[in-house]
Amino acid sequence: MASTSDPYPLSALVRNAFLLRFCTAIVLHVFFEETLFAPDQETYHFFSAWLARYWSGESLVYPGRLLIGEPKGYYYIVASLYYVFGEFALLPKLLNAGVGALTVRLAHDIANRITGNEAMALRTAKYVCYFPSLVLWSALNIRDCWVVLCIVLITREVLLLQERFRPLALLRVVAAIFLMTQFRDYLLFAVTLPMILAFVVRNQRHLLRNAVVGMILATVVISADQAAGMNRKLRTPDFEQLNSMRRWSSTAAASGFAQDADISTPGKALAFLPVGLAYFLLAPFPWTIVNFRQGITLPEMLFFYSLLPPMFTGIRVLLRERLSQSLMVLLITAGLTLGYAIGQGNVGTIYRHRAQVLAFYLMFAAVGVEARKARRSPAPLPQGIREARVVS
Repeated sequence: MASTSDPYPLSALVRNAFLLRFCTAIVLHVFFEETLFAPDQETYHFFSAWLARYWSGESLVYPGRLLIGEPKGYYYIVASLYYVFGEFALLPKLLNAGVGALTVRLAHDIANRITGNEAMALRTAKYVCYFPSLVLWSALNIRDCWVVLCIVLITREVLLLQERFRPLALLRVVAAIFLMTQFRDYLLFAVTLPMILAFVVRNQRHLLRNAVVGMILATVVISADQAAGMNRKLRTPDFEQLNSMRRWSSTAAASGFAQDADISTPGKALAFLPVGLAYFLLAPFPWTIVNFRQGITLPEMLFFYSLLPPMFTGIRVLLRERLSQSLMVLLITAGLTLGYAIGQGNVGTIYRHRAQVLAFYLMFAAVGVEARKARRSPAPLPQGIREARVVS
């Protein structure tokens, strides 16, 4: 069961997370061009403003961008802000700052429920609070922070359902699944299949309850798939198509890599996997930095490299001692990592997509760091840390 320790350190972290993102959003909005970190900010602003004018009757033409099958969720969020408050591009950035702060609280709760260790949960929250790229994506007018929110919210609510049936938790899972399909519909199965599998594996003594809730969740997934299919058909893996998409992404920008890679068959994709994993986990590499935008990632990447050893330690601890509790997080992380490692050929896009599982990687690192600290500590330790010493 999750710890019920003093919540004030967490409250301070959530507050700091919001203030940091809020101030970053204002600084970036005032002093930097919209295209510097995410050129699609201009796209979201332009078409969301157009949609708001369409709702208000100022425009009689529906935005053409929203007719091409792209998920519309973020456009609707930004357009709603513009419809009520006016077309101020800073507004969605400030809203995203709140979304990023909420993610800190959810990441803490996930770590606490998986490990039963408050020290590990607080360290996870600190990492998510201050990690530079997570701050950045929560301070821009882009949908990335909402995708991260949906993934961690689904994970947290399923963990609640695994402990005992909660109608509100089930409703939140349903809402988060449908919301996620309105941001990035291709993530549906990568997130929900591990959810269903982990639910069945954990608490096997409640087979009837698990079967009922599992069927409900499966129905939700199928319904979400059909709803998303009205905009974009969700297909089983097609390696020929994946190869074409990867090749396009590798040549569409200067940060493309391995343009000649061939992943058109499962065997060729598997052979390319080590290269793809290296880029997904470690890029942008320090020796490839050629401009300011890449240069500001250097401190973050060096810190992330330093977390790799405790990250693998944390994964080993969870596999050995907390497998049933952490299975869903491990499967989601593995699935998205492998998918992006194989299918993405652009360093800039990989850097953004890594944020979708970054909270989980940081949780693994937090588990590893606290487990090592507990193992080395000669003094009597609080119960939560003592548990970490045992499992490490």
